[in-house]
Amino acid sequence: MVKGVNKLIVEVANPDSEYFEKAIFFVKPKMKDTPTKELSKSADALISAADNRKRRPGGVPIGFVFAGAAGFGAVVTAVLILLVS
Repeated sequence: MVKGVNKLIVEVANPDSEYFEKAIFFVKPKMKDTPTKELSKSADALISAADNRKRRPGGVPIGFVFAGAAGFGAVVTAVLILLVS
């Protein structure tokens, strides 16, 4: 819920995302006199930065990292059990 009556909002419709159709930014009250073009540019930059963090080029999906760590832990545990027995 948005409290207050006088909120300046920048809405970016249809960002290039397979998950979201629009993004809504609430402008800080002290920045209300900023030109619309500058606000839109900043909003687009934030969306691009968030999208770039999600898609690291050449990066390994995080699920594979966790699966590999779990597998490695299982192997280490099995070896330790064999050595102690």
